[in-house]
Amino acid sequence: KVSSFYTRIKEPVLTKVRFEFGGGIRTSKLYPSQLPDLFKGDQLVVTGRYTGSGEVEAKLTGMANGREQTFNYKVKFNDSSNDYVARLWATRRVGFLLDEIRIHGETNELRDEATDLARRFGIVTPYTAYLIVEDEDRRRVPMTERSMQSMSADSAARAGVAKAWDGFKEKKDGDDAVANARSQNAFKFADQSAASIYAGAAESLRGFALTAPAARAESDRLTQYTQQSKFVNGRAFFQNGKQWVDAKAQNATRRERIQFNSEAYFDLLKKHPEAAPWMALGQNVLLSLDDTVYEITD
Repeated sequence: KVSSFYTRIKEPVLTKVRFEFGGGIRTSKLYPSQLPDLFKGDQLVVTGRYTGSGEVEAKLTGMANGREQTFNYKVKFNDSSNDYVARLWATRRVGFLLDEIRIHGETNELRDEATDLARRFGIVTPYTAYLIVEDEDRRRVPMTERSMQSMSADSAARAGVAKAWDGFKEKKDGDDAVANARSQNAFKFADQSAASIYAGAAESLRGFALTAPAARAESDRLTQYTQQSKFVNGRAFFQNGKQWVDAKAQNATRRERIQFNSEAYFDLLKKHPEAAPWMALGQNVLLSLDDTVYEITD
């Protein structure tokens, strides 16, 4: 393993790497924020936000063999969404935000953005679950529309993870601090959102178990809570009993109840064909479309 590592790092392909985009494209919140050196066999995945559109020239510049090298590519920016890329960016962003909280301290801005992204994109760890539950408490979201209803009602688990959250923010050394740092790194350097979220959640659970070794039952329940979400066609859904709750359900102003497999059910599907993957989650789905929450029941 040492020899293969040496073989890899002895052949830097490009160092001091930087990206530039022409055509009026403006980028922000890029991750990784500092581009790493590229070695043989590496790939570089950069995610971020942008404004502007159209086909533009992207310029990749770096040092190779002591000389500056530039590579030009045509890149098309458009308004169409890409769920995979959006969630990958959100995963990295949440990792960055939690790392900022862990290293520099919690602020309302950092906490609120991490909470919003975690809920919208289904990035669930014990800590983001705690933030979601606390946020929905503060906003007095009705229990039937909450993302994680079982955890909301689990006072013992909430007390345990609240203590662990304080430790997450305060401890800078020890096995639990190492586990928490690994969790954020799994997010910050994610190449595949689902796998990285799973790895990050596992490290967070390990950190929680080390912080509260006596809370085995609470740890087991937290493990279950972190596994009760799905990201489907650009939306996060949270499982509460036999019902799947749309993360956007809290934003709607109207509510309508529809029987599964009824005429109204198929009329809704005909009107909103984009909802088919969400309605396919099961016979009990709380789904937000336009300004209406549809409660589909069996």
